[in-house]
Amino acid sequence: METITACQNVCVDFWWVGPVTEWLRNIALIAGVVIGWRQLEAWRREKVAVKRAELGEELVAVASELTDKIASIRSPIGYGPPDGEEDDGTFDFRRRLREIGALDTDFEKLRHLQVRSKAFFGDANLSDAIDSFFEVRARLVVTLGGRIRMIRGQATEYGRALTDRQSDRMEQYENIIWKGQVDEDPIDCVMNPALSQIENTMIPHIRLEATR
Repeated sequence: METITACQNVCVDFWWVGPVTEWLRNIALIAGVVIGWRQLEAWRREKVAVKRAELGEELVAVASELTDKIASIRSPIGYGPPDGEEDDGTFDFRRRLREIGALDTDFEKLRHLQVRSKAFFGDANLSDAIDSFFEVRARLVVTLGGRIRMIRGQATEYGRALTDRQSDRMEQYENIIWKGQVDEDPIDCVMNPALSQIENTMIPHIRLEATR
């Protein structure tokens, strides 16, 4: 009869220890990978949230500044030409055109922010709101140019009364050029909702990051 030693007996009774240890090692490895992946995803989400908040702050700031600057350009308070400079009646309108031209850098920044916002948000309403600022600028440039041409045209027809069509056109020009000329300001009716859309979209992201 073959004798089984104590060592052999232990090996027989605990044959499962090796496989279980290997299984636990594999589980630990898989768990480590899963935890690492989740941490990486959390880090990525946090980075995206930070970038969205930074983009939101910048976009709200630029849009707000442009709104104020355009309101200032449209102020009914006018200025005459410097001493010694002749004025054919167009100086104040030409001055406002120059001031709009001086906003080119601001508008370039706004366009760049629009491109970034499409990548981070993909919000069509937000993009449309930003486009509204460019539409306002184009409308003011065209209107100021039209008013200047009208003044110079009148100078060649001195003493001749405006036609009804010319009077209507001049009224339309001035409603656009002068802020507050009419209750439903045609520029404010575009810019104010656009700014509100930008703020309503961006501020929740800014506040979320601020509370972290």
